[in-house]
Amino acid sequence: MKRHTLTIREASWEIIIWMGSIVVLGCVVLFAVYSYKGVEREMANQFNREQMLLAQQTAMGIEQYMNDITNVLGLTAHIQPVADGDPKEISIALENAYRSLRNKVSFMFWENAEGVMALHHPREVLPGMQGKDFSFRTYFRVARDLNVPFVSDIIMVGGEHYQDIPGRFETFIISFPLKGSDGTFNGVLGCAIDLSNITAHYVAPLRPSETGYAWLVDETGMILYHPNPRWIGLNLYDVVLNMERQGHSIKGIQSIKDAMELKNDGMYEFLFPHFPDSKPVKKLLAFSSVHFLNRRWITAASSPYSEVIYLMSDTFRNTLALGSMSIGFIVAATLVLLRINRARATASERNRWAEAVLIAHKRLETIFNGVPHYLAMIDAAFIITDVNERLCELYGKKREDIVDKHCSLDFPESERMCNSDIAAKCFTTGQIVTERDMRMEIQGKPYFFDISAIPMFNSRREVDYVVQYAVDITEKKALTEKLIQAEKLAAVGQISAHVAHEIRNPLTSVLLHSELLEDEIGGNGDNEEARELIRVIRREIDRLSQVTDEYLSYARLPHPKKQRVDPRREIESVVSMLMPELKRRGVEVTLKCPETLPDIMIDRGQFKQLLINLIKNAEDAMPSGGNLEISLMKRKDNFLLLVKDTGYGVPQEHLRRIFDPYFTTKENGTGLGLALVQYIANAHDGWVEVESQKGTGSTFIFSIPIGFTQDIKEEATNA
Repeated sequence: MKRHTLTIREASWEIIIWMGSIVVLGCVVLFAVYSYKGVEREMANQFNREQMLLAQQTAMGIEQYMNDITNVLGLTAHIQPVADGDPKEISIALENAYRSLRNKVSFMFWENAEGVMALHHPREVLPGMQGKDFSFRTYFRVARDLNVPFVSDIIMVGGEHYQDIPGRFETFIISFPLKGSDGTFNGVLGCAIDLSNITAHYVAPLRPSETGYAWLVDETGMILYHPNPRWIGLNLYDVVLNMERQGHSIKGIQSIKDAMELKNDGMYEFLFPHFPDSKPVKKLLAFSSVHFLNRRWITAASSPYSEVIYLMSDTFRNTLALGSMSIGFIVAATLVLLRINRARATASERNRWAEAVLIAHKRLETIFNGVPHYLAMIDAAFIITDVNERLCELYGKKREDIVDKHCSLDFPESERMCNSDIAAKCFTTGQIVTERDMRMEIQGKPYFFDISAIPMFNSRREVDYVVQYAVDITEKKALTEKLIQAEKLAAVGQISAHVAHEIRNPLTSVLLHSELLEDEIGGNGDNEEARELIRVIRREIDRLSQVTDEYLSYARLPHPKKQRVDPRREIESVVSMLMPELKRRGVEVTLKCPETLPDIMIDRGQFKQLLINLIKNAEDAMPSGGNLEISLMKRKDNFLLLVKDTGYGVPQEHLRRIFDPYFTTKENGTGLGLALVQYIANAHDGWVEVESQKGTGSTFIFSIPIGFTQDIKEEATNA
């Protein structure tokens, strides 16, 4: 009886163990399925967030691309002569705008108030458009009737109405109305943009996953770009309806459509074919909006759901297999399940760490590129491993053209990205090394930098990398030099006034007594030698008086009293005054001046003094005669005067001192003429420079703001 009781109890425990094993296995399987789904959802959401970032970056790139174009067009359309419909000014404006946008637009154009294509640039693009009537276009009618800029639909440039225009192509138009100062409509200023340039640069390269791709649609749902070329130009919702008629199961598109109409960005799951396969599959999609003028485009990045979670599928199958084997081995199964759970926790922790590392990397990259100075990371072999965007912009190179190159051997001496001596010293000492006020020639332009080399240590406290940190002090140095020059000029002015005053009084006395002495011996015919000596004394007194007058004119130069001056008339007056002396010395004068040069605001007397000094300087540089060319021009809001001679030029070692007071290479020079020119330029918020090489002549460039329009406005406001 006792034996049977024990057998029943053992059987009961076996049943309990089996039941417990089944329950544990069921719980493990359910837990595994739940965990798999949770991780799968998290992975899908994380991946879609990354797709969202890619879509937003693409949208921002396209938006910036379009804003650059609309800003240039808007500024050009608001230039008053252009708005007034002046064909000559419009032609110049079109060329300037195209030069700024030539990599972004196909051509620029002006259609007059009747809609006739009056000008377009470059002229070799669609030459048959010239003189055609495009008043039927929507962009023209909107600009004319509503007086607002407008972005057209995708159209056939050259016009469907004009089959005789060769080389027509599909694109879209941005137009700005031209309204004259009297409110007259003077046509539209616009440009043609080839959509393929935008899609090829921003959309086509976007690959969110191995087979993922990007779309581009407009606010109406028309597909502007898709890897399937047959869909381009079709409406997305018409494509969906056609697929549903063919029996395909399409889900989630309506929600995406509603979201695209109401939101700027979003993330969704949907059932849709993945090109090139026509069978609908589950996909992840993220979109972001592009806004410019009256248009709204949507960039969308999509990837198959299977590509995101295919690794999790293998893990789930392995978990089920292990769970099945654990039916008879509960302890082993428990250990295995615990191990799997630990592995899952570790993987989740790794994912969190990976995400944290990615975020930290992006933050550091943002800081690295956002620093308003120039950074380069160099390894122990002096290979550039990374640079920030500011350094790429400074040298006019792409990042891939710089990274993984030797900082000295792979670049010409004038384009070297780093200072090997400073970096080597930093690697050797392990301390921050700084060199200040270093001069470098970059693309032919001089720069001054404070350069520091900062060591980066590994876990063994060895220097693995050096970060070269360069601060551009060019403007600061120029400002400091200008300040020193101003203080020097002020001190020189005071000294000049004092010296001139102290010399002038004795000179007057000497001159008076020499005249009395000449009268005293004038009646005696035997004193011819004495009279000649007195004449020499008077000539030297005259020369010293001239020198003291120059010193006093420099010391007493008043604050400029600006007035409206016709620069051409003033220059012609000065040249006419100096012409006898110029002809006597064999100097040929050429004056170049555009017909429409505006008046400038300048002190008339100081302007004449500046012209006399520059012309006399050129005359002295050509003792055997030569050619003197005086050019006047307008550049943006500045007036430029160029005085070019064919003399012996200025040695390079004298160029930096040529505007210093009392610096002269002439035998009888005072060294104040060019210093006075620089003073007048600075007093009128301008500048003066010299370009010269020994033996090839010199060109002095004087520039000041025209200032007339602004001053007239200020006078009107004060009145």
